Amino acid sequence: MDKDNFIRESDKISTALKKISGSFGKIVCVTDNNKKLLGVLTSGDIRRAILSGHGSNQPIKKIYNKKVSFIFEDELKNKKFNKSIFTDREINQSIFYIPIVDKKKRVKNILTTERIVELMENKILKNKKKKKLPKILIVGGVGYIGSILCNKLLRKGYEVKIVDKVLYDKSVVNNFKKNKNFSFIKADICDLNTQINVIKDIDVVIFLAEIVGDPACNARPEDALKTNYLSIASMAQLCSYLGISKFIYTSSCSVYGLDKENKLLTEKSNLNPISHYARMKIMSEKALLANKNDIFKPTIFRLGTVFGPSLRNRFDLVVNTMAKNAYYEGKINLHGGEQWRPNIHVEDVADGIITSIKSSQQKVGSKIFNLSSDKSNFKIKEIALAAEKVFKKSKINIRKNMIDNRNYRVSSKKFFLSSGFKASRTIKQAYKDFKKLFKNNKNFNPNKKIYSNIKLLSEK
Repeated sequence: MDKDNFIRESDKISTALKKISGSFGKIVCVTDNNKKLLGVLTSGDIRRAILSGHGSNQPIKKIYNKKVSFIFEDELKNKKFNKSIFTDREINQSIFYIPIVDKKKRVKNILTTERIVELMENKILKNKKKKKLPKILIVGGVGYIGSILCNKLLRKGYEVKIVDKVLYDKSVVNNFKKNKNFSFIKADICDLNTQINVIKDIDVVIFLAEIVGDPACNARPEDALKTNYLSIASMAQLCSYLGISKFIYTSSCSVYGLDKENKLLTEKSNLNPISHYARMKIMSEKALLANKNDIFKPTIFRLGTVFGPSLRNRFDLVVNTMAKNAYYEGKINLHGGEQWRPNIHVEDVADGIITSIKSSQQKVGSKIFNLSSDKSNFKIKEIALAAEKVFKKSKINIRKNMIDNRNYRVSSKKFFLSSGFKASRTIKQAYKDFKKLFKNNKNFNPNKKIYSNIKLLSEK
């Protein structure tokens, strides 16, 4: 067995964190000099100890579990359990690991309960062990991106916890309530008590909560500061302190602001934010990276303009707005039109985040990536022309006044080289999907406040 599976009573909490980091659901066996089992330690034990006041330089002696389950190797082989200590509950739940010991209670192996069941039932040994999935916290999981991401993760068998104060569509949570791997906490992540309460049993944090865009930020400036910056800064400090390895944050390509030369921008390109929203994004990126250490290694995604249908739809985004207006009003309002935008389907955003969950920290940790579709860098007028082709009864209504001066194209090559992920869904397909959605739902009203962040926040 790997030496990282063992630890001594005198070892420090910081040593235990390093041994467990990145191995979801892992236990380390606390042993004496002869490898005799004294107890076990989990990441949850460590986090609870730190939150209760234990320092990282203190020994683990007072925090590990001394009442521990174990199975004698000869009893497992003979399938007759007399002196082994475990419960039916543990055997029936594959999230648990159980130490296998010899007659002198020296640790010989650590097996998943799933593997133990296989051996007990004489099943054919598998060459590849089933990989344990991390427990996921999605901050802002009821939103436009979060609802799609949660749905995908649950389908893949992940255990997902959402914390969200649900400003918009309250019905979204109903999609997940029956799933045994789903839990929901209605709360404000800006509250420090909330942050501490939701983080204790988590392996990966995905931070999506934000107030999007300058109009919405101007409508709720104090909330924007708390949600878009202060809550992220404090959450980063907490996760760094507790030794949570993966923290995935969605920033925005709007940090590039105005690029007059129309170059294909990379993560090394100069930042030129022209909005308060973009400036807060940069502040949050810096706060996250300022807290990185040997264990806490955040991944930052600068998203292109997101589009496409979701479980919680939004119609205050460029592509989605054009689809709505083209179908219901027969016109596509175009302000300026020469501005470049990178674009990415909401499903691709979710898939990109899942790819980063699966990727090693060596590949994605403590790094910033553009996350967009390299084939979907378009001028605004090109996005309008694509809508006109799908919604054939619509016409483009050109308005000379330019209400958004942002202009940038981006490359997502860095993330592709690191992970192999490439966004693939097109704007044309999204328009077709919206057209089908509108056509099949006669009573659907896309002008409701719940479908517009700006409208809802402006009126509160």
